[in-house]
Amino acid sequence: MKRFLWVLVVLVLLLAGLVVGGAYVFDDRIRSTVEDRVAVELQRSVPFATRPTVRIEGEPLALHLVTREFPSVNVRAREMPVRAAEAITIPLYDVDFTLAGVRYETDAVHAASLTGGGWLDYADLAAVAGVRIQPTEDGRLALERDVEFLGIAFTGRLVGRAALDRAMQTISLTDTELDLAGVAIPPDATQALVDAILQPIPVALPYGLQLSALGPGEQGLDVVVDATDVTFPTR
Repeated sequence: MKRFLWVLVVLVLLLAGLVVGGAYVFDDRIRSTVEDRVAVELQRSVPFATRPTVRIEGEPLALHLVTREFPSVNVRAREMPVRAAEAITIPLYDVDFTLAGVRYETDAVHAASLTGGGWLDYADLAAVAGVRIQPTEDGRLALERDVEFLGIAFTGRLVGRAALDRAMQTISLTDTELDLAGVAIPPDATQALVDAILQPIPVALPYGLQLSALGPGEQGLDVVVDATDVTFPTR
């Protein structure tokens, strides 16, 4: 009897070793299949403009598939739509998100936290705000708008540092300087002109994602994104 039990234990251990060993041997193939499936589902449901690249952490992956829980998942995509105003959608480019504490279900991907970023094109932001936007050589932004004062038409130029109101999720300028192309404006009218040129730009990211920081880049505003307890539907 003892010999039978010993043989049984040895067989169970060998079988477990084969299962685990097989999981490692075929890990790359399993991982590639799962990553492709998740990428297809995310492209359709988020929706990403093109198929994203998905990288799933955790080895062997087969064991994580049993529990449907993964240490982290990285998602990269060319662009993702975000709402910048009522009925106006603009792209967030070069999306790079890392999801931690991930749980995969049949209809959604849940994550305990998300960090990452991308960038918003100046031309897209300008179209939403109704101004011309361009970076300055000293790392600030210049907003230009054609305005009229006392029957005189001129271009108002407002220069300042890009600023994020995290609570309101709007982009604006701070420490602004007003250039009116030599037109003399009474001091009490200056703020009214600043307000006319400077309209905060709302950026509403989907799925509870939040802008947490931003800064001017060559092509657009580089933004940092984060979130907690986030869910991406896959159906």
